[in-house]
Amino acid sequence: MNLHDDPFLKISNRIFNRYIAEWQERNKKVIGHYCTYIPEELLYAADLLPFRIRATGHEHTDLADIYMVRFTCSFVRATLDMALRGAYDFLDGFLVCNSCDHSRRMFELFDLKVFKREGFTKQVPRFYVSMPHVITEEGFKWYKKEIEELKEDLENNITNQPISDNDLQSSIEIHNENRSLLRKIHELRILDSPKLNGTEALQISISNASIPKDIANNELKRIYNFLKEMEGIKGESKRIMLIGSEVDDITFTKLIENSGAILVSDFLCFGTRNFLDDVKIDVGSTPLENIVKRVYYRMSCPRMMDDHIRRLQFLKSEISKAKVDGIILQTITNCDLAGCENMMLLHELKELDIPILNIDREFYQSDTTRLQTRIEAFLEMIS
Repeated sequence: MNLHDDPFLKISNRIFNRYIAEWQERNKKVIGHYCTYIPEELLYAADLLPFRIRATGHEHTDLADIYMVRFTCSFVRATLDMALRGAYDFLDGFLVCNSCDHSRRMFELFDLKVFKREGFTKQVPRFYVSMPHVITEEGFKWYKKEIEELKEDLENNITNQPISDNDLQSSIEIHNENRSLLRKIHELRILDSPKLNGTEALQISISNASIPKDIANNELKRIYNFLKEMEGIKGESKRIMLIGSEVDDITFTKLIENSGAILVSDFLCFGTRNFLDDVKIDVGSTPLENIVKRVYYRMSCPRMMDDHIRRLQFLKSEISKAKVDGIILQTITNCDLAGCENMMLLHELKELDIPILNIDREFYQSDTTRLQTRIEAFLEMIS
């Protein structure tokens, strides 16, 4: 069996799946969220299923454009469009942090336009977490207080019972195992003859964010054992690293890989950034504080304004380890955070003497021909 035919990977192709249905059949709740800066361990400890909101497969924003200007990131508009059409009606709660100004607006718009639209009668509690944009001791204290208040809010408005330290510790262990398994699979991706390509890696990551983590761990173990025994991918494909805005649709990665590349690594929130760091067990801290430390101090994304140097150092290390031939920097149009960071990286990574392509794109593939032409020309120039 080819990996891309695996049932676990196919979960990534759609929003709703049978594991969500089975979860809710047991009278358990699903909480939607946009960002990896949300502490999933806390939600899981409360017997809630964290579901990472995405717009996989959506190709327009007609309804969303009524409420959001086209200067807004098309990924966020696509998720709003899907929400207005009922794609996330299965959610029992909705959690937003100020990841960026675009996703932050979803806190108000979901309440005003999605959860109060005609014919929708379900009560969906909303939760908001304020995340600092710099990494400081004061910022950590701020974020810790936010998560403590979130815990209390969940206990009062969702679970109707305390979230114990034992539950939090158990959740930490499950999520640490999950990230460890993803790292092991990633090591098979950066081999000289990779055991999986970037599209398959993305599918694994998306599926992993869409189902209960204890089930995901069993699936990841199975996939890792399957991949270990596979023959590696051979050929003349250029080894590319993908960096930049959110990617949750394999249409884009397939476009790159079908042009003569193999994506051996990435720096994406549905990718390496999400599994690099575990929750460290500090015996002098509570389980909740250990969770907060991991989320706040982990390898950051461009929203953390003062942490660029650490991100750059990681990229240089990963480029060397994965033996990257070329780098694709991609920015969803009007994604300010990735756009600014990519312009800096375009200059800073030149010292590595590796070809770099910097492209703007829409979330949905409305400009496939233009992108394919640019990507093919870029790959041809790599010796």
